[in-house]
Amino acid sequence: MIGSIVLISCSGEKKTEKAELAEKAKAAEEHEHEEGVEEHNMADMGEGAASHEYNEETGAEGGSTMWTPKGDAAKLMSSDFHYIAGATSNIAPKLTKNGSDNVLELTADGTTTAFVFHKSYGNIGMIASLDASEFKGTVRLIHHAQNTDNYEFVAINGSHMKLGRIINGKETIFNESDFDSASGWIKLRISAAGTHFKGYINDKTITHGHGDKMKNGFVGIMLEGTGTLLLKSIELAELEDE
Repeated sequence: MIGSIVLISCSGEKKTEKAELAEKAKAAEEHEHEEGVEEHNMADMGEGAASHEYNEETGAEGGSTMWTPKGDAAKLMSSDFHYIAGATSNIAPKLTKNGSDNVLELTADGTTTAFVFHKSYGNIGMIASLDASEFKGTVRLIHHAQNTDNYEFVAINGSHMKLGRIINGKETIFNESDFDSASGWIKLRISAAGTHFKGYINDKTITHGHGDKMKNGFVGIMLEGTGTLLLKSIELAELEDE
């Protein structure tokens, strides 16, 4: 009886060891496969892909994507965005430095210019780290954009913020308010979750409104004015309904 117990125990240990080795081998194979897929995808994205960096990090809503400028400014604008108003020539993009950070410098000539990411979104949170000290006019974060006649926005001009939407060319304002004027770098932020819409400067809520859901659309930035806007990063996060 004792001999039988020992044999069974040894047999169990051998099976466990084999199982562990098999699992390790499978995990290593899957890891190699994932690395190969990632390298293949980056290669498929072409030269324009090298002009920016995406950093994934886990957030409260399940994750966020951070865009930062890198590489040739003109190629970056054509690879990372497309225009629904204006063109690259209207904002004369170039790359500069702010300390160790890359900064996209846009000099607007007065032509309304709107550039958006290629992906379409529904509920969305967006944070743009920007400096509008040398820009005269309106800066808009736009979302659910189909074209310049149909989109939603948070807009700042000086120390005034508007939150609203444009449908078939007609503007509806959900809420508007003044905020403490801040020179230098700020984080302009919008949250569109279900029927709830909010605009922020840094972590302070400035505007809050409600409206029906629009169909999915593009997100990006619209400039209406002249002067120089500095853009350090854009963060996007898909949100749940509120």
